[in-house]
Amino acid sequence: MPIYEFNCSKCGERFEVTGSYAEREKEHACPKCGSKEVKQAISLFSAAPPKSF
Repeated sequence: MPIYEFNCSKCGERFEVTGSYAEREKEHACPKCGSKEVKQAISLFSAAPPKSF
């Protein structure tokens, strides 16, 4: 499952939501202050080649 990162506009908390694409589209509240003024953060990902071909 993908991990989506969000930033709270009120308190600056950065938090993660794990779930499907539909989960990303839902309205989320900051776990620290409860604000719904959150924006999705740009996240990096990492991939490694298989150990053997």
